[in-house]
Amino acid sequence: MLIGLIYLFTFVFHVLMIGEEEEYPCEFIGSEDEKNFYLCKPIAYYSDLQLGGVRILIITLAAIASGGLIANDMADKSIHLYLSRPISRIDYLIARFIPIFLLLMIATVIPNLIVYITQWSNAGLKISWIEDHSWLILDIILQGIFYSTVYSMIGLTFSTAINREYRAAGAFFLFVYGTTIIVEIFHAIIRDDRILLFSIIHLLDIINFHILDKEFYFTSFGTLEGLDISNMYAFVVLFFLLGGCGIFVNWMISNMEANK
Repeated sequence: MLIGLIYLFTFVFHVLMIGEEEEYPCEFIGSEDEKNFYLCKPIAYYSDLQLGGVRILIITLAAIASGGLIANDMADKSIHLYLSRPISRIDYLIARFIPIFLLLMIATVIPNLIVYITQWSNAGLKISWIEDHSWLILDIILQGIFYSTVYSMIGLTFSTAINREYRAAGAFFLFVYGTTIIVEIFHAIIRDDRILLFSIIHLLDIINFHILDKEFYFTSFGTLEGLDISNMYAFVVLFFLLGGCGIFVNWMISNMEANK
């Protein structure tokens, strides 16, 4: 149902309602402190519904799909059966990671490629248009890989930490949106851009803008605000986030092995 809603939203707002005069992929919307801000459709796709994106649907899909992948194995003790077979912990974790990753790739990459093809069709299916936007296909795939990897790893982490499927899914959803709300409140108070790195949503948005080589911005109390820190910080935080999730999940599974 969620995947159907994602595709329906994409077709209605990014395919059927598209105007031939619209700039693609990015449209200039304003400047601040010598920084130019652009509204890019491949980026807007990952924003909130009112901004033309399906973020809440993707996060809900990731939470529901990943919540029971490991939690159910732990709850019914079937994980002991898996670990007693001649497979390693890495094999087990990869087998749990791949389904949710591929599912999220279907919800992230393919809709953006549909929009890409629609824009090409509106441009008259010219080969020159493809040549001018050939880099965009790689960027769209790279975007999907980052989003799918991060949400898959966080989902598996909560699924391991909380051995109840719906609790794990709820904790995933509250973690992603809860940290964002808290971070935005503190940012409004202390005005330090580095705090945005503690929000999964903003962290991925920063990387998203970097992939399309555009200045990062977000809306704070109705005004556009840029980012005054290096994008490299986002990649460092992302590295530690994914590494921490991987280490924690591996540690939990190793404890299950010891207790089987």
